[in-house]
Amino acid sequence: MESPKKKILLIDDNEIVRLMFSNVFWLHGLDDDYELVAITRIEEAEAILSDPATRPDIVFTGLVMPFTKNGKTETSAEAGFTLLKRIKDDPTTKSIRVIIFSSFDEAWYRDQVMALCAEMYLKKGESMPQDIIELLRSLNAS
Repeated sequence: MESPKKKILLIDDNEIVRLMFSNVFWLHGLDDDYELVAITRIEEAEAILSDPATRPDIVFTGLVMPFTKNGKTETSAEAGFTLLKRIKDDPTTKSIRVIIFSSFDEAWYRDQVMALCAEMYLKKGESMPQDIIELLRSLNAS
């Protein structure tokens, strides 16, 4: 019997990033092992995470994204930090592996993400496609 594909949820408001992820999965045959769902907003992620049928095994998320706060749309790193904290504080989702990727390379951001129990912090850049492939292979081995 074939083992089920691992579910990956990608959350990023940048269409180029979403396309890059999809292409990396397709080009490297990762779509045989993973089911990738790409969305643009934190609110969409909340619905997916709260439903056991759609809950992912791994979440890749940007840090700075739009989110609704007090009825208004804001864009800040608070979106990524809040989502990560929500995932790791909830007993039903805390085992989900969360990888944050961001253009911020400052140690403060990395430290905050790791303090909130993310598995990894990836810097957006030219090596990101290869970093994703290596990361997924290492997660598969563990």
